[in-house]
Amino acid sequence: MDIARLFASSSFLYIYSGLLVLLTVSAIIRNHISIISEIQVSRDITGLVDAAQFLESDGKVAQLLLLNESTGARILTHEACRSDDLGEHKVWRNPKSATARATASYLGVMAAVPAARHSLEGLRPARTMLEDEYRRLHKGLSGFGDFIIRVALLGTFMGLIAALTIASANIGAAQGSAEVQSAHMRDFIQVLLATAANKFWISAVGVGCALIVQIYRSSSERAQHIVRLGDAFDHALTEPTTAAAWCPPDPSLAGQEHIDLRFMREAIFDRISKLDLEPLNAAIADTAAAIKANAKDSVISFGPRRSAE
Repeated sequence: MDIARLFASSSFLYIYSGLLVLLTVSAIIRNHISIISEIQVSRDITGLVDAAQFLESDGKVAQLLLLNESTGARILTHEACRSDDLGEHKVWRNPKSATARATASYLGVMAAVPAARHSLEGLRPARTMLEDEYRRLHKGLSGFGDFIIRVALLGTFMGLIAALTIASANIGAAQGSAEVQSAHMRDFIQVLLATAANKFWISAVGVGCALIVQIYRSSSERAQHIVRLGDAFDHALTEPTTAAAWCPPDPSLAGQEHIDLRFMREAIFDRISKLDLEPLNAAIADTAAAIKANAKDSVISFGPRRSAE
């Protein structure tokens, strides 16, 4: 009964509502700190990508090694990357940052696409892929609104159950005339309704906290740092030398020359088959007949000519 009276009191309303507000504020602060950390990671990676555009081929490969280090990716498209991967006591870390892990996933896709395709103008996959992967990895406050509403409903029902428990214990406890019992019951019902109304304020506070979280998410979780990171990758890979240093060559180009020669031979044979060689054949036959006729009157000798004695 003492616990029921505690839950039915006004103090429970204030304490529980304050707890909901405290949880909401702490979640927002924690998420804001996480976003600041993600922005810093994104700036570092963007700096590596932007710096690669002004370096020579070896410098671009060195930037790819730094991208492997900072994101935990293992892109082995270059000999230097493979040598670094086989280094003694090499330990690859798994970063906690959603930005770094999203970048590692994109680098894996980037390394699967030949360099020549990246240098095509208008091909901009990095921004979309990074943003989708980042939102999948960085949950933020996506489920906090539902959580705070459930906690508020729990407090509301705890207060209602406590009020009904007290009511069931006090019904019929008043003694005396009918007027006294009627007045007692009327006062008791008023107190019960007031207590129940107070407990619904807990749900109202929970819904208000959920709305505040939703407004905060709409303004703070736009992932502009991921957009800038994706634009940096797209801009860097449209430069052919950067794409050649970071991405594998097109395997189909190795057999392209053989395919072109085969097509050339077929085209030559097709043109030859369409030529009219009958006049040439007739001229060759006449020349052969003339040589044969002249051969009867002359002797063809081979070897060095002897001088006349």
